[in-house]
Amino acid sequence: MRFQKRTDCLFIFFLFFGSFFYACKDKDLIRKDSYDPGKPTVFSDFSPKQGAIRTRLYIYGDNFGTDVSKIHVYIGERELKVVGANGKQIYCWVPGQTSTGQVRVVIDGNTPVEHTFADLFTYTKSTTVGTLVGNVDELGNSSIVDGDFENARFSYPAWVTYEPESNVLFVTELDRAVRRLDLTGQTVSTLITNGQAAFTKMQTTTLSSNKDTLFLSDDNGNLTSRNKVAIAYTLRSENYRRVHPYIYDPACFSAAPHPVTNEMFYNGLQGIGIKKAIPDLTTGELLPKLLFRVGGSTNQSSLIFFHPSGNYAYIVSFTRIYKSIYNWETRELEPPILFAGSATGGDVDAIGTSARIGRGYQGVFVKNPAYAGQADEYDFYFCDQNNQSIRTLSPAGVVTTFAGKGSPTPDGSVKGYIDGDPRKEARFADPTGIDYDAERKIFYIAERDNKRIRTITVE
Repeated sequence: MRFQKRTDCLFIFFLFFGSFFYACKDKDLIRKDSYDPGKPTVFSDFSPKQGAIRTRLYIYGDNFGTDVSKIHVYIGERELKVVGANGKQIYCWVPGQTSTGQVRVVIDGNTPVEHTFADLFTYTKSTTVGTLVGNVDELGNSSIVDGDFENARFSYPAWVTYEPESNVLFVTELDRAVRRLDLTGQTVSTLITNGQAAFTKMQTTTLSSNKDTLFLSDDNGNLTSRNKVAIAYTLRSENYRRVHPYIYDPACFSAAPHPVTNEMFYNGLQGIGIKKAIPDLTTGELLPKLLFRVGGSTNQSSLIFFHPSGNYAYIVSFTRIYKSIYNWETRELEPPILFAGSATGGDVDAIGTSARIGRGYQGVFVKNPAYAGQADEYDFYFCDQNNQSIRTLSPAGVVTTFAGKGSPTPDGSVKGYIDGDPRKEARFADPTGIDYDAERKIFYIAERDNKRIRTITVE
């Protein structure tokens, strides 16, 4: 036992020392050294000569200046993020989707300077877990703080929805608020909080199939009568600032508009009822129609996710994932079958009911190029909160682990906060939210315990 504690202490010491070394090294690169316009700018070398996304690239030489807004670094035609410069070194990050090419440096000024190195930088494609935004204090605490990505914080991020038209990410702070992340401007703002529009405990957000309407579900705490809003909506045309009631009903945990017909399906709490919103022929008011109940009479929550084709939906309920076929004649979901997992939780990659899931949460369908030409070309990626991982469910019902549980601690814990290789290094802490930007091939992950928004960049 004493040896184990000593090992842990040494590990923490070297981790701290390594972080301190890199922090000091990077800080040196942004100190203010003088620039002499009377002297030539010298370019001697760059390193490393190869790397993947987020590789730290250093340019060596003399008389670079320190104004990073005037310094531009390219690998081929791909521009890098310049972080710092001290006159003798330029420090930058290699972004994703880069290709192998020559390193070119351009420094703006009265007499612009440009240099292209003869050596190539060899880019290695990889799938990498990173951190987009969010941080905590020295005690691990955080709260709802708006601002730029460097200063913004989260309290309990549990669900994410990516809106491609505006390049915006909506983050639901469970039971608290909906935040808006401007991915282009790299700013975070609070869109809606409890108390606004009579919200009680906000749960999830979902976009309509045409991406112009954002639906918000609310656990309104009312289990008996329809006197509170269960689903509300806000419009992109109104900059998502005005909230309108959609349907009144007891507690709702997820809204799932059909991707083709845009009819609304959602879930209640009592017996995990799956419902459809039906318009009253006289008043036009939307009324709930109970279609079926999932998992008996238990009062557990469930989450509904439609396949992009609209042919079926997955219903995720804790340790089980059900599959419900959409009947195109009745335009309703049919009672489901248990497709993966079982009533017994666990952590087992396997097929169908032989698989074990800790607690499934948000999921997203992503097209798999390997399935091209098949009847179903999509895998379903979902968060397994209790197993600290992102997992996949194939059309054949095979559950596998995609990311998380890397580099466990000496006592075997896989919960934590580490970026890097999805399976060898990355660790998560209560991941529950996931969505996907198909154009940039980026997953966005919301973590309740780490209070951060993470990314998985796929190349």
